[in-house]
Amino acid sequence: MNISEYIMERIAEEGVEKVFMVSGGGGMFLIEALGNNPELQHVCNHHEQAVVMAAEGYQRATKNLGVALVTTGPAATNTLTGICCAWNDSIPLLVLSGQAKTPTLIGDTGMRQRGTHEVNIVPIVKSVTKYAVCVKNIKEVRYHLEKALYLAKNGRPGPVLLDIPLDIQSAEINPNEQKGYIPEKIEYENKIDEVVAMLKQAKRPIILAGHGLELSKTEKYMLEIADKYSIPVVTPKNGFEMIWETHPMLAGRIGINGQRAGNLAIQNSDFILILGARLPLVTVGYETKLFAPNAKKVLVDCDRAQLEHCWIKTDLNVFADLKDFMPELAKKMSEEKFEYDSEFWVNKVQGYRKKYPTVTEEVRNQKEYVDSYFFFDVLSDYMTKDDVLVVDQGATFYSFTTAFKVKQGQLAFTNGGFSPMGYGLPASVGCCFAKGVRKVVSVNGDGGLQMNIQELQTIIHNNLDIKVFVFNNDGYLSIKHTQTNFFNGHFVGSNPESGVSCPDSIKIGKAYGFKTFRITNHKETAKVIEEVMQTTGPVLVEVMIAPMQPYYPKVTSQRFPDGHFESQPLDNMWPFLSEEEMAENRRMK
Repeated sequence: MNISEYIMERIAEEGVEKVFMVSGGGGMFLIEALGNNPELQHVCNHHEQAVVMAAEGYQRATKNLGVALVTTGPAATNTLTGICCAWNDSIPLLVLSGQAKTPTLIGDTGMRQRGTHEVNIVPIVKSVTKYAVCVKNIKEVRYHLEKALYLAKNGRPGPVLLDIPLDIQSAEINPNEQKGYIPEKIEYENKIDEVVAMLKQAKRPIILAGHGLELSKTEKYMLEIADKYSIPVVTPKNGFEMIWETHPMLAGRIGINGQRAGNLAIQNSDFILILGARLPLVTVGYETKLFAPNAKKVLVDCDRAQLEHCWIKTDLNVFADLKDFMPELAKKMSEEKFEYDSEFWVNKVQGYRKKYPTVTEEVRNQKEYVDSYFFFDVLSDYMTKDDVLVVDQGATFYSFTTAFKVKQGQLAFTNGGFSPMGYGLPASVGCCFAKGVRKVVSVNGDGGLQMNIQELQTIIHNNLDIKVFVFNNDGYLSIKHTQTNFFNGHFVGSNPESGVSCPDSIKIGKAYGFKTFRITNHKETAKVIEEVMQTTGPVLVEVMIAPMQPYYPKVTSQRFPDGHFESQPLDNMWPFLSEEEMAENRRMK
């Protein structure tokens, strides 16, 4: 067999069934091998960025490896945004890029180019991959492939890239005669006793359940601990579907665009067990010293860099793989006597949730346009646990993470780290090719839709059961708010009057061959959503959002008369509560 055939055979052995690709001459032997492998199906996207994002969506739906195949030069560089998405959200992806023949490679010579479409992609992606290498030696193919596959899926997962020159792709190989990769053993820490001892001293404990629990497939242990010992759980925007809306220990979602209830819970806690969460600004707030100031904090992570460079003050760092840590923690706690006044604390936390729903009656009674928070609230009522929700960035993301009511076992996500506009469509395509996925709902902004609009054709070509909702808010809503708040409403490049316009989504949908709908107000929202969800095949729906709809609740800076701004803690969200109400929320017995 040749090297391309060996690579595809090895990918199939990983349990991968779908490979996402755009054809190109620089990867022609890899493409031919993919097309001839009976265990693999190729899915053709229309842009290389979309290829990688689709592979990410496939990975999230299958919990297996995502694989992207592209050609050389501009195709390889087009993958960069998708690779960054996988890097920030710790998604295990294998990116295969074709390359010019080895005799023409520029390497590190400083030359601009020799081969056709040539670019030295490896140093470009080094900082956002766990492993990236140009395979120049036929005898090292097995080693590089095995290493890439191992690193993608183990430790903190992430993307890897193999750049394979054209002459290497077609070379014959006997993998049994080649040296394989032997992983280095990592010595993790065992601080279970210390963690449990600190937890036993807590009166208002909180579990901050990060996406690392899902990646390590250990969320069941987190839920077991939360249930058994009545410990409330908060989640960041990434991975919030691991604890569902009706779970009795759900305290809420946290962050600068989180739920008021979740932020109140974590700010009033006295102990936080942080499991597999990277704690970026959007999670902990603009001023890190204001994050849960009265709480002892334990951070558990398998990424040393995350532990060593964490910007919040922690009381105990644990370098551990959650695959090992979580079952050991559950076992140790079962052997200990753990008691606290859970009735008071759980009632307090649940009181926040009842008192501060995201969608109020005032919002529900809105007459003009569709409030995006209201939309997600209603949408969740018409989706089953088997329906997948994929959301783009911008206005769609803010309302999704606070208003969507996720069901037990339901997959609902966006790319929470890199957060690129244009993510929603291709990631939805990837989900649709996962075995067992029944229906996918994709919610996008009118601006975001334009950034990977070509994937509408991928949906139509494959007759995918994807319901595409497009928020029409007349431009870039987030930017309009920023320019309003900081520059007195001087719009530049954010709406039609300042240089940016979007086409009629209904006309676009019809041109591609979608059945189309439009939602203009709250009265017709439920009816249209119900009809859309009962319609078979691709559907595109335009949802009319107010051009300046506010984001709420939201942590924002307060502006003072002299012009300076001061960052606020997570629990002081706009619309601001009175001092009396804040004092009551913070009052503990």
